Amino acid sequence: MKQKIKEIFSGFSLIALISFIASLIISALMVSIVVIGKESNETLRAEQFLMEKSMRIKDSLSSLFFKTEMLAALVQHGDGNIDDFDGISALIVDNSSILNVLIAPGGVVQKAYSAQDDVAVLIGHDFFEESGGNLEARRAVETGQLVMAGPFMARQGYMVLAGRLPVYLDDAKTDFWGLVSVTLRFPEALENAELGRLKMQGYEYELWRIDPDTNERQVLDSNIVNENARQRYVEEHIEFLNADWYLRLLSTRSWLDYIEVMLLIIAGLFISLLVFVIMQNNFKLKHTKAELAVLAKSDPLTGIYNRRHFAELTQIDLERTYRQGEQAYVVLIDVDYFKSVNDTYGHLIGDKVLAEFANRVKETIRPYDLLARYGGEEFIIYMPNSNHNGVKAATERLRLKICEEPFVFAKVTVKLSASFGIASIGDDGIEKAIKHADDALYRAKEDGRNRIFFYDTGADEKPGQ
Repeated sequence: MKQKIKEIFSGFSLIALISFIASLIISALMVSIVVIGKESNETLRAEQFLMEKSMRIKDSLSSLFFKTEMLAALVQHGDGNIDDFDGISALIVDNSSILNVLIAPGGVVQKAYSAQDDVAVLIGHDFFEESGGNLEARRAVETGQLVMAGPFMARQGYMVLAGRLPVYLDDAKTDFWGLVSVTLRFPEALENAELGRLKMQGYEYELWRIDPDTNERQVLDSNIVNENARQRYVEEHIEFLNADWYLRLLSTRSWLDYIEVMLLIIAGLFISLLVFVIMQNNFKLKHTKAELAVLAKSDPLTGIYNRRHFAELTQIDLERTYRQGEQAYVVLIDVDYFKSVNDTYGHLIGDKVLAEFANRVKETIRPYDLLARYGGEEFIIYMPNSNHNGVKAATERLRLKICEEPFVFAKVTVKLSASFGIASIGDDGIEKAIKHADDALYRAKEDGRNRIFFYDTGADEKPGQ
């Protein structure tokens, strides 16, 4: 066998072999240069389209929501009245994407107009009721500015955007009259942006945001066919009113579409394999870094924040809380008699109980509350933008969620309760508040466990109160 190999290579000189390998490397470099050049040009072209479409989206929404300014001006001019509301509204509703316009003195819809639907169902709707869809109306009044709601599903079965604008009858904005609103079909409201034409220009697009209710990624509009293409894109942040949207463009062309690359691909095979190995190693390195970053921030047993990352996040949010004059609270939780769970059922069941315990707490608190494992069977919650009664009610829900629903694992059923210590965060910082909450927790356990104790009032909130 060795003899045959020697015979095969006996006709080649070492210099010839080196030259062949060198030619492969040079060809591969040429392929890389061509690919990089083509993709750079494609990226620049995509960025140009991205900027244009982002501006068009904002211009489209601005021109449509400008109708709210027109309604507000008419209300102010009429000192709170619009005599020929339907006639004037018919002139304002000059775009098919406008679903309806309405006026709401004192926040209650009094008049509504639509060229497309029956608006009788809207009459009498109170924007200040504690119900879904009214958060933006209250925010508009708080800020005195136009606020956009949505996209959300309207009663008529359409996806819509809504602009809520507070109206004042004086320049000082002290004489609050009510709200005016314009509702737009979505995504029809973006028609002037001509996002559909991107397909003909060689791009797929995706418009997305972080859902303010779930804190999860929500796709608003998209024509992406190949989900795997999401890995390569250019993206623009679109800030409009109170909304943060993102427009993502993906080229439908691949490097195989370039003739120059196809002509050089054979010569560049060796370097292509090398690039693949490098990129794969780079991917593994990034993946490892991402896993290490998650481990640095979370508790490995429960998956919630660890104590150190909790301290970092709360310190950041506290700066915002102080600036806005809000009140924040710290809640310390201790699982009652947890040692007996480990002694009776073993540490495996004990770990499952802690994980399920953390999951129940996470499902019960608000999305923007922060939860962390403080140590052992102790947990901590940071509750911003709340008050004594709000924290009490939220903590009572937690207490009931824990003590009224047994923890079931296979044939093992574990009944638990928890004690809670609560303290408000003052100017002396969160560390002092945690110390106070710990003192309150000690009192809660000393008074019989399965109860809530407030440090700031000295009140023992007994179960059921």
